Amino acid sequence: MKLFNFLTYRFKSLIPAFQGILFIIKNEKNTWIHLLATIVAIFLIFILKLNYIEAIFFLSAIFLVWIAEIFNSAIEYILDFIHPENNSKIKIIKDISAAGVLLSATYALAVAIIVIISKIS
Repeated sequence: MKLFNFLTYRFKSLIPAFQGILFIIKNEKNTWIHLLATIVAIFLIFILKLNYIEAIFFLSAIFLVWIAEIFNSAIEYILDFIHPENNSKIKIIKDISAAGVLLSATYALAVAIIVIISKIS
């Protein structure tokens, strides 16, 4: 019974995280691009028959983008809540946060290009 209670508690503790993911997917336009890229990447892993190291790089790059996007969105929501009016300092913070998403997406694209070119050549 203790194990069941432990597992139930752990499972319930994941619910807010899944709610956060669903919220981001429903409310942030860019996450649809990330979702499509994730699906394409998973298919490419099987179509190109990537080895486990290539697959790990592929998936790590994709999930890095997701993580950056989630943190970027969280920062934006916090700043909009704290200071709803336009503010030049808050704009700088949002721009820096968005830069993290851009850099992670650039890295993911570079990984994808390198892996795909190495497989088809």
